Amino acid sequence: MREHIVKAIGAHARRNPSKCALSDSRVSLDYGALDRFSTRFALRLRELGCKAGDSVVMLTNRQAVLVAAILGTFKLGCIHVPLDPRMPASRLDYILADVAPAVVITEEDLRDTVAQHLPPRGAPLLLVSDVEQLLIEDPARSEAPAPPLPDVSAELDVPAYCVYTSGSTGRPKGVLIEHRSIVDFFDGTPDVYDVAENSVCASFSPMHFDVFLMDMLFPLAQGARLYVHDDLIVPDLMFETIRANGVTHFSAWGMMLTVIAQATDFDSTPLPHLKTVLTGTDVPNIKTVQRWLKRNIGCQVINAYGPTEATCAATAYPIRKIEPNRQKLYPIGKAFKHVRTFLVDGDGKRIDAANTPGELLIGGTHVMKGYLNLPEVTAAAITYLDGVRCYRTGDICTYLPDGNLLYIGRKDNEVKIGGYRVHLSEIQRVINGVPNVQACEILTLETKYGEKVLAAAILLDKGRGIQVDQHVDLIKRRLVEELPSYMVPRHVMAVDEFPQLSSGKTDRKALLSMLERQMNRQSQEVMTP
Repeated sequence: MREHIVKAIGAHARRNPSKCALSDSRVSLDYGALDRFSTRFALRLRELGCKAGDSVVMLTNRQAVLVAAILGTFKLGCIHVPLDPRMPASRLDYILADVAPAVVITEEDLRDTVAQHLPPRGAPLLLVSDVEQLLIEDPARSEAPAPPLPDVSAELDVPAYCVYTSGSTGRPKGVLIEHRSIVDFFDGTPDVYDVAENSVCASFSPMHFDVFLMDMLFPLAQGARLYVHDDLIVPDLMFETIRANGVTHFSAWGMMLTVIAQATDFDSTPLPHLKTVLTGTDVPNIKTVQRWLKRNIGCQVINAYGPTEATCAATAYPIRKIEPNRQKLYPIGKAFKHVRTFLVDGDGKRIDAANTPGELLIGGTHVMKGYLNLPEVTAAAITYLDGVRCYRTGDICTYLPDGNLLYIGRKDNEVKIGGYRVHLSEIQRVINGVPNVQACEILTLETKYGEKVLAAAILLDKGRGIQVDQHVDLIKRRLVEELPSYMVPRHVMAVDEFPQLSSGKTDRKALLSMLERQMNRQSQEVMTP
């Protein structure tokens, strides 16, 4: 049903007010309480001077009551701006100046830091403890009528949230997504992610990552029950959250699916309720996907794809088949209901033929309103094809004969080695096909002579009696057997862990520094008599 999320929550509250909507290890809210609290939160924002169109920054850890606060922000017609509480001070300073928030919601231990980086006109700070107090003071418990709020459910062509990109290729950019995009995204998502009123969902995603839309808000819009896992990335605890709550649906982005599969009880404890696992962000590890399918018969894994600029997800591919020996990468699938996808060549001409690489353009109502305060950058990112407004993703894909899209790599991440163009995902595919490889990352290093070379960082399975040196040698042999010489990494190293960004993606800059340090140590050991 195509309706504003505020209206959807209100309908669930009227129809089934006592049904549990949202919980974590601290609180539990039924749909009636969720609707009342979000109204109370909207009124509190208004008391602090907020009005429709203002930005409300949320700089917090994951917590159920804050999911409810997002709905309250929407009820007042304000723009939700989630930020990473662990971001560097310089980034925080830039973003707060760019957003000019009307209110900032944050943790007690971040109060002083946030205050120092607010723009000159400042903004009221609302601590998480203040938000929790509002829940305790729910006026419905005394049957007191709440002051009315304006009906914002018809206002769809206005910004709902603003998520900042990583800034890895320049300064961070605030992506503005309208309510209309959310409405159409939620309208198309049930065709892919089969969450219904009887579903039990779990959320493991950071509050500032755009996946909150599918991970947290979509289940509530569907009338499902949502459990918000505490902000602890510990495999055993995450697995226990799924088991103990009888979870039917959850999403695990980046390496999260692999991380949860490292739980002690993963291979011995069934998850009989589990129906669907949603993954994406990075190319999914084939062996990890197969482990989940094999351990949970009848379960499906959905490989979803979509940049922040296209409202969280734009294409998806369901994976149900158990294929222990599969090595081919999974496709990213076909477009959502309100999405158009196009491939274009270097001259911008449309590609329709299968197995012909081109840049992926995403069109339709999922496409962002634009980048905050950056009209020229927005204009460069948007184009029109067949009369459809499209976002240039910078991702190289190809159509498979069945019409599914296959992701090949980033347009700006295609590297040139010895005069040859190399897509790093092909090297990853070979390495991930070697037994006991949990994950790998391919990076480019520059030698002291200015030569660009490939390096592979390998994460091996733990606790299986693996001889690391022997396994690295096996990986090197497999690379030589399957790839042309110019694609074989010069350096292949096993590491204990991949440093991660808070979004769940690998922190490639930090990993590159780790590899360089490890290479320097090895060089010194060789040179030492």
